Parts: sequence; structure tokens; C-alpha cells
Amino acid sequence: MKSIVALLFILALGPSVSAQAATPKIYIKGVYSLPLSLDPVQMNDTASLVAGNLLYDGLLRFSPTLKIEGALAEDWFTSADGRAITFKLRSGAKFHDGSRVTSDDVVASLSRALSAESKVRKLYDCIQGIKAIDPQTVVIQLTHPFPPFLSVLAGATAKILPKKGLTTKNFFEKPIGSGPFRLMSREAAPFRRLVLEAFSEYYQGRPKLDQLVLQETSEAQALDLAADGQIHDLANWPLTGEEPVFLKGQKITGPVASTWIIGLNTKIPPFNSKKVRQKFRQAVDVEGFRKKFFADAIPSYGYVPPGLPGHLSSGVQEASIGAASKSKIKIVIPDGLQQNKEMKTFLESNLRSKGWNVEVVAMAWDKLMEGYVGKAHQAFLVSMNMDYPDAEFLLQNFQSTNSDNFSGLKNAKIDALLSEARTTQDRKKRQELYRSALALVNDAAVTVNLFHPRANIWASKCVLNLHPNILSDVYIDYAQVSLADNCPSVSVGAR
Repeated sequence: MKSIVALLFILALGPSVSAQAATPKIYIKGVYSLPLSLDPVQMNDTASLVAGNLLYDGLLRFSPTLKIEGALAEDWFTSADGRAITFKLRSGAKFHDGSRVTSDDVVASLSRALSAESKVRKLYDCIQGIKAIDPQTVVIQLTHPFPPFLSVLAGATAKILPKKGLTTKNFFEKPIGSGPFRLMSREAAPFRRLVLEAFSEYYQGRPKLDQLVLQETSEAQALDLAADGQIHDLANWPLTGEEPVFLKGQKITGPVASTWIIGLNTKIPPFNSKKVRQKFRQAVDVEGFRKKFFADAIPSYGYVPPGLPGHLSSGVQEASIGAASKSKIKIVIPDGLQQNKEMKTFLESNLRSKGWNVEVVAMAWDKLMEGYVGKAHQAFLVSMNMDYPDAEFLLQNFQSTNSDNFSGLKNAKIDALLSEARTTQDRKKRQELYRSALALVNDAAVTVNLFHPRANIWASKCVLNLHPNILSDVYIDYAQVSLADNCPSVSVGAR
């Protein structure tokens, strides 16, 4: 899951162009939060996935156009029955400590994704077994054919870690991966940041940046720093593209496969009543919210983003279904959003005018996610991003057995439809099953679908080769991003 916001430290300008040319190329990326975990099987938030994709690699990866490409695997093939996938590893792939990536590492890493403590287990529960054939060959056996599985392996949680490291206590304090960057230091003061350095033996070639710094900031602070030339990109925020900072940098645009929602918890009254949820969804001025805060976003008539089976391009006029509930309702929203105060005012004014006893509370991202995971929030505003481009990824959030079922919804018909879709290889049939499941999700009214965002990325004029990815900034290939020679930089050392 996933969402919105970030902070940064000030770049010290070099005394001259010639002096700058000799300094390392250090890139500052603002993020709304530092990762809540550096363990891939514990990653359930965008902030963690951003760091994970820089530090780790998987067997496969997505290109900027969502084509599945080899990463640690140079080749693979699927059996005729769709139940066995054989991967051949790159002979030159190494971990940050210089050791070779082997099939034993693949077995150990993906087995962890199936463990009871894994937060992403639902993505991998089609795995029946993982077997190392030789040091460079591994076979993944599935319980049933699962068409999206290659996309799962290209996603941000299917990372391969060294088997020997996984047995080390506190491994994730300074983890070892095989990604384009390795962890150099964590800093809590004067700024919260992760300092990463280029991995010179990366299988795709050394990254063009010498260091990449992830620094936590709020959206408002990040905009100020960008305007002052103290940050390199604002890809981590849902900007409108109209902010004044765009007059001082590049505007890079593209679609994003996500949906902003207000999620409703069926376990907490009054949202344990479907009628109340339906009334509440009808009461929210969705179009007014979109036009006020993200006017260029795509209107949302359902939960699934454009380009995926089940996306709705138009809405159906709903008849009025009665008066508001008098129960107290608290909606939590991320406090790092630049306009969180205006959003609070808008939602409270909109809903109170229709009789709803609503309070909107801005909350730090880590606390919001803690409540999200623990299903402690009555209602919450987040952006639901995708780890892989298949409607199944979003729909599984409503399967009764999924620990990430944020709504607490239990519906046997939805469960049956999704189970059938997971084993159906016929694409047209799968789409029909998705649409049927979505109709039931829509009727259950567990999400107020606000809009589908567009990416409006601000980047410094001296940033080169920054390409957006439809799956959000998690999948931007920072190994290919570079800085122009005249780009101001700063030395950032470990403390």
C-alpha cells in the first residue's frame, strides 16, 4: 500500500564550476517518510518500497513501459501446464559484499515471503515449492497456474537477499542487497535520511550517481527546498503541476496506476452497516474534492485505475438513500500533505452540512500506517498504489483471508470469484470474474473513490534521464538518472 509526502537538507554550493566537476555526483530525493522497514517481506508502504527498489533486485523487473525484463535472472521459461517456472541466474550478479548471487539465495529469500510473519504472503501463496537445481538454476513450482505471477516477481517485494546474511541478527539494520545502491548510513539528526552509495559491481553497470540521499520532509518543506535549488526531485508527492516551483525546473508528466480513496472499516461502527457506508459514500463531494485539490486528475467512478480490467469510465446516478448517521466519525489523513488543513476543512464542511458528525485528523505517516495495518482507523485517506499491473493486486485487498484486507470485509462470493480468477488462464474469463468481484466490492461500499492521479513530477533542470513509471516513483530507474556537470552538489558522508 502506499501514498503521499517528504523533507531535505540544504545543498552547499561549490565555489566554482571546475571545483564542482571534481566532486561526487550526489542526488537528493525527498520522500514523505523514511522506510518503515528495510525487510522486503515486511514492506506494506510506498516509503519502504522506494528504498527497497534501490537496495535490492529480484529475479525480474519492470521496464518504464511495464514490460517484464530479466534482472538477476537472465532467462526463464514456463512449463506447458503453467505450473513450473525455471530461472537461469546471471553469472556475474553480485551482492554488495562481493559474493555471488546463487539459487540458494533465491530459495531462502522467496521462502521468507511465504512465512507466517510475511506481510506480503498473499502475493506468493500460489508457490508450492522452490528448488535449487544447481548454483545458477532455480525452479518455482506453483500449486496452480497463476498468470500474474511473473508480474509479482517483478514487483517491489520479490527481492533476493544473501542466504548467509538472513541468518545474521540485525541484518536489516544495514542490509546487503544486489541493487544499484548500497546503504552507507542512516542519520537521525540534524535530518532524518538514508545515504546510499553507488554499487560499482552492479550487473547493469555502475549507476551514474555517486550517492543518492533519501531525506524525509513534508510536502510544503520540500517545495520550499526545491524552489531554493536544494533538492533534485519531488517525485514522491502528488503535485498538481500548477505549483510555482515548476517555473524553476522541469515538469515530467505521466499516468499513475493508483486510486485515492477514503477507506472505511467495517469492523468499527457505524461502518459495520452497509447502508451507512453507502450513505456516507454518497455524501462525500468526490468531484468537488478532485477539482479543488487535483484538478488534472482523472475522475474515479470505481476502485480500479484506467487501463486495467474492471476500470469504470463513467458513473451511474445513485438515488438518494436516506439520512446521515449521527455517530461520531473520525477520518485520518497524512499530515505531510501540503494541503492537509484545507482538505480537513473541505471534508468537514462538506459532510457536516449533510448531517454527518465528522472530524478529520491529520496524522504522521508512520502512525497512520500503524493504524492501517492494525485496522484501528474508522476511516482513512490514502493512495492505493500497485506493486504489479493486474487488477488482481488491488482486488485481493477484499479477500477475507488476506491480512491486508484493510476494510475487514468478509464476502464469500468475492472470495470465490477471486479464487477462481487466480487459477483461470483464459484472459477474457479472468476479466469477467474481476468485473463481477468489483461489482460486489462497489456494492459493499468500503471505499470512497476520490480520483486517479496523474504524475506531475518536478525535477531540477540539471537532472537527466528521469523517466516516470506508471506504477509510481517506486519503480523509477535511478540507476540511469544522472546530473549535468554544472549541477550544484554536496558532500554527504557517514557520521
